Amino acid sequence: MAEIQGQKEIQDRLKKINKIATNDIEQALINSAEIVKKDAKLNVPVDTGRLKQSISHETENFGSNNPAAIIVTNVEYAKAVEYGSSRGAAQPFLFPAYNNNKQKILKELAKAFKKGCGL
Repeated sequence: MAEIQGQKEIQDRLKKINKIATNDIEQALINSAEIVKKDAKLNVPVDTGRLKQSISHETENFGSNNPAAIIVTNVEYAKAVEYGSSRGAAQPFLFPAYNNNKQKILKELAKAFKKGCGL
C-alpha cells in the first residue's frame, strides 16, 4: 500500500485540532453551566436558602469525546420543589433556567466548535 504524501502531517494536524476543539468545547460547557446555575439560583424559591446555596455544577468525562457539565444539588427536597409533591405544588427552577438560556448555550457551543476547528 502506498503512503500518501503528507499523511503523517495531516494526522498530526487532525489530532491537534481535536485536542484544541475538545478544550474549547469543555470550556464552553463550563461557561454554559455557570449561566444555567446562576439563573437557577435567581429562580429557586427561598425559605431557608439551603437549596439555593447548594446549586452547583460538575463536569463529567472531560478529556474524552463525551464531555458534559451538569447542574447538581445535594439537597434531598430539590426534586420535590422542581416537580411538586403531595406536600406542595411544583416550583420549577432548573428546567426554566436551562430553557431560558438554551439559545445562549447553543451559541456558546457553536462558537467553541468553530474556534476549535480553526473556522
